[in-house]
Amino acid sequence: MKYDEPFDLSLPIEEGFGRAWYVPGMERHPVRIGSWVGSVEEGGAVNFYTLHLNPHAHGSHTETLGHICQGSFPVNQVHIPWAQTALVISITPEDHGEEGQVINWAEIERAVGRLGGWQEAKALVVRTLPNPEEKRSRNYDRADAPYFAPEVGKALADVGINHWLVDLPSVDREEDGGALACHRTFWRIDQGVSEAGPLARTHATISELIFVPPAVKDGVWRLHLSVAPIASDAAPCRPLVWPMDARP
Repeated sequence: MKYDEPFDLSLPIEEGFGRAWYVPGMERHPVRIGSWVGSVEEGGAVNFYTLHLNPHAHGSHTETLGHICQGSFPVNQVHIPWAQTALVISITPEDHGEEGQVINWAEIERAVGRLGGWQEAKALVVRTLPNPEEKRSRNYDRADAPYFAPEVGKALADVGINHWLVDLPSVDREEDGGALACHRTFWRIDQGVSEAGPLARTHATISELIFVPPAVKDGVWRLHLSVAPIASDAAPCRPLVWPMDARP
């Protein structure tokens, strides 16, 4: 197969645009030192800006279990293969009334079964349906977006998925009283526990707020998950996928 460019699944972090969690968009300010200003527009020699951003709220990001527990688990120290096999599946969340729109393990299993099983993939990309282009600019504040049942996180850990990517602001419900149940089951952090125990999956990541274009069909893909080398529980990411039989 002819290889041109990979498909970019990331949503950019843009000045003034927030995507979730009631956080205003990224701010961008030129550095000022005395009479010197880091802005060409304001007469400076170079553009030299300080950015104020939140990875969880402003764009595609990858997070570690440091998101939900004490201790230092920076995402820049997690080993992510340069290229790995990933399954891309599409799921229509089920409307459970007051419980919201839920994705259960049975739907995940059926979608994976249609592809012929897990095929030793260590990464899973989940696209929710419908999948309009408008998702690229959607703000999820108070939207009660679809979310995954806690059983999904546990089951994915059990089958060996190390890198889980979703086109939602979170794998958990927007308002869940701080339970973050699916995060916990995926990383194997018990409910109510704030420390990573011996079974904790320190090597596993969750990436949220991606967008999977329609041209990326359900199937087996090569994934390059690039994450900004920031020593924090989460950092902006840029997932790229290309067909298995293509050579970059």
